[in-house]
Amino acid sequence: MLTSTTGRLTSAAIATIAGLTVLVPAAHAAESDPAKPAAKLTVPAYEKYLKQQSTSAAKKSAAQFAKLSKHQKQVFVKTLQDQKVYKALTGKAWGKIRNVTSVDRYNKNVTFVTKASFKTAKDKARTTTAAFSVTEKIFNIPVTTEGATLVYPTVGKLPGTTKASTDVFNINAAIRIDATSSVKGNDASGRITALPRVKTFGKKVVKRVTLHSTRSAFIGRLVNQK
Repeated sequence: MLTSTTGRLTSAAIATIAGLTVLVPAAHAAESDPAKPAAKLTVPAYEKYLKQQSTSAAKKSAAQFAKLSKHQKQVFVKTLQDQKVYKALTGKAWGKIRNVTSVDRYNKNVTFVTKASFKTAKDKARTTTAAFSVTEKIFNIPVTTEGATLVYPTVGKLPGTTKASTDVFNINAAIRIDATSSVKGNDASGRITALPRVKTFGKKVVKRVTLHSTRSAFIGRLVNQK
């Protein structure tokens, strides 16, 4: 029997590591590749990157970053290019259909927020939109959100016609994120690939996001793909 809860997921690589946020659809999540990856990300380079972002969510994060102290900005930018932190951006939520939020602290500067939300329309099919996401925050500033959305009917012949998307919001200038999505019945699945924009980040990281939701229960996961 499922119980409403959320949980952290870890892999061997991060075993020692003790929103709905505004999301950009996967089709628009990819950023252009730099001609040649820089050696590392610096505060001036990141400030320049933020000025180039156009979404309201990115502008809000940029305004918050501008208010940080010089030391905090240096820590923030160093954290962006730390692959261990990005790999720790995983999560799980499951249980009865209800909105769920869980906050897990990675260290004194970084938190991960796992969310699940549900909205049901008043149409004949009582179409439900289920969304699952995990957000990385540095100094409480949203940096990267990864998740999935599933749209499905709950009345009539089921499973009926379903739609899904892999959702990404990213203002981490150390990586560019590509995403793909697929749906089968009430199961949404997506592949998320983080490609390094700076050498300090290391090699690419691949994750898998899944979301299964019905009239009564759901389960969402974001995991590193081995």
